Amino acid sequence: MTNTLDRSIQTLRSEPPAPGYDHIDQAVWRGIAEVRRAREAAPVLNAVRAAAVVGGLALGVAGGGVTAVAVASEPQEISAFSVASKLAPSTLLDHQR
Repeated sequence: MTNTLDRSIQTLRSEPPAPGYDHIDQAVWRGIAEVRRAREAAPVLNAVRAAAVVGGLALGVAGGGVTAVAVASEPQEISAFSVASKLAPSTLLDHQR
C-alpha cells in the first residue's frame, strides 16, 4: 500500500504558488483603505440624511396644517344629530333628494 497523500503534498510543495496569492495582501489593504474612506464620509452623509428627514417633517407639518385649516372651515358631513346627512339611511332610501 502506497501513501498517495504524502506524494501529493510533496508534489504541491515543489510547485510555485498560484499567481493570485502574491496579491492577497495588497487586496486586503485596499479593502481596509476603502472602508476607512467610507467611514470618514459617514458623518457628512448622516448630516445630509438628518437634513432630509427634517425637511420632510417640516413639509408634512406645513401641508397637514394647511389641509387641516381648510377642512376645519367646511361643514362636517358626519354628525350624529344631523337632519340632512347624505349618508343617512333615510336619505339613501328616499330618491326625491
